[in-house]
Amino acid sequence: MEIILGMLLGALLGGTTIYFLVTPKDKPEQQNPTSNSSRNLILKLIQSLPDIVIWVDGDNKIKYASEVALNLNIAREDKIQIEALETLISMARKIDEPLIKKVKAKRPLGIAKLNLDTWVMRLERGEVLLWAQNNSVVSRVETMRRDFVANISHELKTPVGALSLLAEAIEESGKDSESIQKFAKRIGPETKRLTNVIRDIIDLSQVQSDDPLASANPVEVDRVINDAVDAVQLLADLNNVEIAQVNEPDVKIVGDEYQLVMAIRNLLTNAITFSPASSRITVGAKLKDGVVEITVSDQGIGISLENQSRIFERFYRVDPARSRSTGGTGLGLAIVKHVCENHGGEVSVWSVPGQGSTFTMKFPQMEQESVIENSKEFSS
Repeated sequence: MEIILGMLLGALLGGTTIYFLVTPKDKPEQQNPTSNSSRNLILKLIQSLPDIVIWVDGDNKIKYASEVALNLNIAREDKIQIEALETLISMARKIDEPLIKKVKAKRPLGIAKLNLDTWVMRLERGEVLLWAQNNSVVSRVETMRRDFVANISHELKTPVGALSLLAEAIEESGKDSESIQKFAKRIGPETKRLTNVIRDIIDLSQVQSDDPLASANPVEVDRVINDAVDAVQLLADLNNVEIAQVNEPDVKIVGDEYQLVMAIRNLLTNAITFSPASSRITVGAKLKDGVVEITVSDQGIGISLENQSRIFERFYRVDPARSRSTGGTGLGLAIVKHVCENHGGEVSVWSVPGQGSTFTMKFPQMEQESVIENSKEFSS
């Protein structure tokens, strides 16, 4: 990887030098075929670079940004959104050699961190090229491995131990059919709980290790909401809870559709579980200042203020007894938090005991157009 990158950067540096040598500086309005072909070659070389690539002009306006830079919201609205990278660009303009630095910074939205190896090179006319490799995935995988072991050790032993005890009790009951039936009835709920724990641990491990923005796709918000509602509709019907949807047509975010559906489904499942019969849950989206807000509101039991700061922690349960009876694992909201962070977003809660709760997920709206120099500018 390092060899290939070195070759690409070497070719880019050489191509850039050739371009500025052959470009006439006394007649900028004159079209030059050699200049055009060299400029197009530079663009192709830049586009072949992996990871985060940003090319800015003398005013720090973005001329080109790679798909990864756009997906991570590092480049947005023709501007770089991370101050530390802008500082590096300013520093690179003052030196002749490429600037190589490690940068740790928070994503523009949310609390997720970026761990970047950056390479910044000054071009002509104040233009600067920035390439960065995102190493966050390495630390993310290591965290996932550590947490996976902790999650299994913490949570699986309880239902597995319960099933083991029930099996022993049934074996010792002999021909006592009443005792056998009593213990057998308890196997079902414990099996369901074990299934839920395994599912949620797998889901949490997946969202912890994955970075959906590194290979993201446009996702229609209304579609993921519809899919999530369909997934929980049977549970809502069984609990006599109505789900009302508020649509926001043509709004898109960049990310992983499966993870987004999972997050909304978890919020809806919690809302149904903690809502009384004949109540209503409202789920919908709205666009505000370039941020897509997806909300799930219920008329349930609510969450006290002291618990609101902890509900997104792994295995935290406001009411442990109720969680056991409903099969809750305490991982659902932790999964929601990680999905939001993975997409450069965040999640928050408003709640009043006895009145209900509203969970709000915020994501950057998908850029309508990539900030790439158009063909007309490149040929002029």
